[in-house]
Amino acid sequence: MLESIVRSLQAAKKQNTKPEPQIIAVSSPHGSTGKTTVSINMALELASEKYSVLLIDADLEGPSIANYFCFSELPAGLVGALRIASQHRFDLTQLERLSIKIPKSSLTVLPGAISDQPLELTIESIQVILEVAKASFDFVVVDLGSLKPKQGFDLASEVVRMSDEVVLVALADPLGIFRLLRVEKHLLSLTEHPKLIVNRLRNSVISQAKSEIKTTLAGLGAIEAAAFLPDDPVHVDQATRLGMLGGGRSGSFRSSVGIFTRVEILGRPGALDARVAKLG
Repeated sequence: MLESIVRSLQAAKKQNTKPEPQIIAVSSPHGSTGKTTVSINMALELASEKYSVLLIDADLEGPSIANYFCFSELPAGLVGALRIASQHRFDLTQLERLSIKIPKSSLTVLPGAISDQPLELTIESIQVILEVAKASFDFVVVDLGSLKPKQGFDLASEVVRMSDEVVLVALADPLGIFRLLRVEKHLLSLTEHPKLIVNRLRNSVISQAKSEIKTTLAGLGAIEAAAFLPDDPVHVDQATRLGMLGGGRSGSFRSSVGIFTRVEILGRPGALDARVAKLG
């Protein structure tokens, strides 16, 4: 009885402890894996916990977060931040000017854009943007492009290297697992403990999909899945139409992202979360 009370008090204390600021990089193997949807919902979950969150759209080839939030007017965003940082002028004032604060929320978005002029990408510029962001927010969620192991300078790889947590989103189908295994070695050269999310799980593609994917990863891969997210197109599409914020926490996808965020990012599962995470 006494041990149970002590564990409850320790869990409550841990839940009320504010975490150290973190940069969370979200990337994927090649292909449309749903990493942007995961990034947005993870940021929304953290913001719902009353943490200050900056969501950065760092997919330079296909930025889309502004579309999800239905922004009508955009500041220069990340492209502007990179140019200013290359001139050694980037600070919190510039970050606030280039970002969009979401009303009635602790979430701020630094949108992306496809630049019509070549960008001067340097490790120093990226590092100063992340340092300013980390000093100003509890969590910085960076939605990256796909990992590209054979390129000389890859923005996604550099941000992964600089981040406190790394989330890799792979599709729950044979091609998705194949692409995951192809980038796994490169990913592990950048970070020691990535958290793998297997997205769009459905048994219609692979019979007993979760167990088969687990078996495949155990036999061929070096990374164990931290979460399996169900294919939930109805609620995801509804949330997208409403600008992501109107979808609430309904649907199995958003619920699963919430459990992943609390268990793997915040490290404080409830009783149900712990059970679901263990079964998953």
